[in-house]
Amino acid sequence: MFVKASLVISLLSVALGLFACSGSSEPKPRADAIVWKHGGPAVVAHRGPLPSKLVVKDLKVGGGATLVKGSTATLRYRNFDYRTGQRYEDWWERPFITGFGKGESLGAWETGLKGMRVGGRRELIVPAKEAYGHIPEIYVLELVSVH
Repeated sequence: MFVKASLVISLLSVALGLFACSGSSEPKPRADAIVWKHGGPAVVAHRGPLPSKLVVKDLKVGGGATLVKGSTATLRYRNFDYRTGQRYEDWWERPFITGFGKGESLGAWETGLKGMRVGGRRELIVPAKEAYGHIPEIYVLELVSVH
């Protein structure tokens, strides 16, 4: 009995020591789980720390024209609450048209969609300070066309 208790205490001590020495770097958001249901994206609620800066992730690299400043983009997208996975907006079935690099769209889009190619899909994890509703959000976007 004493040996088991000593072993448990030793293991806890090692674990706490490793945690204390792990440094003070900012934790990264947990990679989310995007699932595809009925032809469109859905997300699983995050359990990791809230994002403090924009995270950009290509889900599929497109092969068409590149989105550049001054272009007009036709996008399909859905956005979700980072914490709960609840969907806010749904422009997946009827594409959304916006100017790019002209201040017409969300600042996170201006930064996060730069260089995207037609046919590509991209995920943007937007921190609260950059989001419309001041809550962290996830956007899943597909670039349909560039004009």
